Amino acid sequence: MGMATTRSVSIRSSNRRSATSAVNAAVSMGLNQVFLNLLMNAAHAISDVVGGSGDKGTISVTTYTESDSVVIAISDTGTGIPPAVQPRIFDPFFTTKEVGRGSGQGLAISRAVVQQHGGTLTFETEAGKGTTFFVRLPTI
Repeated sequence: MGMATTRSVSIRSSNRRSATSAVNAAVSMGLNQVFLNLLMNAAHAISDVVGGSGDKGTISVTTYTESDSVVIAISDTGTGIPPAVQPRIFDPFFTTKEVGRGSGQGLAISRAVVQQHGGTLTFETEAGKGTTFFVRLPTI
């Protein structure tokens, strides 16, 4: 399953306004799991769109600063999040994935970790177009 997911995405990264050092500090403070969860969710969303068609989706990771915060934006060209489930995506044990593909813990844990670091985890989504999650952390 991992190999099929890997073949169905390409990953792009861009860095605006020298946020790299702040991102490196965030990763070293234990936020690795947050980024892994968001990337895995993005890959799953793309896999749901492209299936075995041979097409590829895109995951983009963009970093930038906003006033007193660093922002890490992780975007995908997946399914998007349906409006009916958007209010629940950060609830513990909530998942739209089939059994064995997700536990419903990833986004709940990710939000808690980001909040422990004084930040926020938000998203923007469009059905059929994809989703962007924004990790906003205070600058050090």
